[in-house]
Formats: sequence, structure tokens, C-alpha cells
Amino acid sequence: MEALDFSVSARGKAETQPMAHYVGEHFFGVPIRSIFGFREHTKLYGGRQFQGPEISAADIRWMYDHGIGYRIPLQTIQASYEDYKDSRAFLASYHQRGNSVILVRHDIAEWVRNDFPEFEIEASVIHQVRSVDRLPRLADIFDIVVLHPCLNDQVEVLSTIEHKDRIRLFANARCMYRCPTMECYKTFSANNRGDPVPFACSQQHMPEFRSQVNFHAFDVDQLVALRFRKFKKLRSKGVTGY
Repeated sequence: MEALDFSVSARGKAETQPMAHYVGEHFFGVPIRSIFGFREHTKLYGGRQFQGPEISAADIRWMYDHGIGYRIPLQTIQASYEDYKDSRAFLASYHQRGNSVILVRHDIAEWVRNDFPEFEIEASVIHQVRSVDRLPRLADIFDIVVLHPCLNDQVEVLSTIEHKDRIRLFANARCMYRCPTMECYKTFSANNRGDPVPFACSQQHMPEFRSQVNFHAFDVDQLVALRFRKFKKLRSKGVTGY
């Protein structure tokens, strides 16, 4: 049976905190295959706001020594080809088998595949894949597709997916699990690119949604029983997913 593959979040980790200590505190016993978080700034970052590095050069060395890849969160919605070209040196410094990039834009996926073929290319949850009908199109472009966590509640639907080895599921989630708009991602992309805009969140204008913003852990054993092996896990203490 294929080994479990967990990608865990470094969100909220101080760059000065050794990765070994961080992992031991928040993800003890988890079979970690990759860690995602921020290193040097790039305009391609998305998913959340860049507020400084979370992963140090020493962390990267520790990860590689322990067979853990760096999963780079490049979920920008707005970046241009010039922004991509400016980021190629950054990408080149992590271009090796075992590392991956998380993307939204199809054109950036094509550029990365042409220039950096060793990266595994993953379709971000920002695609909002809430129906398996979208999988064939995304599978033509991305190596791995992250499903929206609402599908974790639809066991019968998940069981129909043929190539489960190309799917990553959330092991836990916070506000994004129930968010009706996911509008924050546009502001994260703009601000990370250097085009400041006010932060937007559905909680600002939909007070009825605030009561639904709770940390939720899914039944991973049930998902493993369906033969899924790839998962994304957020830290459950302090700052979490989105």
C-alpha cells in the first residue's frame, strides 16, 4: 500500500524557530512529505499575506536531510509574465525533485513546467473544485489537484474518483471550509504583488457566517479507507489555515 503523504503548514512559524521544534510541537507523529510556507518574497505568492519569511535556509537544509520537500505557495491570481520572469531565480534555487509549487493560474503552470520540469505542479484549493466534473480538465494541466474540503463530506462522490493518487484532500480546515465567497484571495494576490488594496473577507459583510468559522478536523481514517493518500494539514494551535 502506498505510504501516506502529508503536506503541513508553516504558517505562523517564526523564521528563527527551528523547523524540527515546530514540527515536533504541531505535527508530532504525522508522516510529513512536504512543508509549505514563505521563504524569500516573490510576487507570485498567494493564498495569504506575505509578512516575512517563515522557513529559513537552515529549515530547508533540515527538510532535505529528512526527505521532506518544500511546497511553494504561488497561488497568485494577478501576476504577470514579467512577475514570473523576475521570480525565476527564486524558483531555480529550489528546483529539484521532491519539491513542488502550488498554483492557480494555468499559464503560470505552463511556464513552470517548461522552465522547471523537476517541480511537481499542484492545483490550489483556490480553484474551488467542489465537483469532480472539473477534474479531467485540471488533470491535463496539473500533476495534483487539491479538492475543496466541502467534498470531504461527500464520501460517495469521492469514491468515484479514479486516480486518487493525483488528489490531495484537507485533513483539517478553518474558515475556508464554510466560506461562501473566498474573496480574501484576490486581496492577498494584489498585496503580495505590491498593489495594496484593503483586505476583503466575507465576515466583514456577512455576520451570519462568523458563527461558522471554527476549526474542523476531518475523519482521515475514513478518507484513507477510500484509498486517498495525499493530505494537507494545518496547525491546530494559534494561527491556522486561512
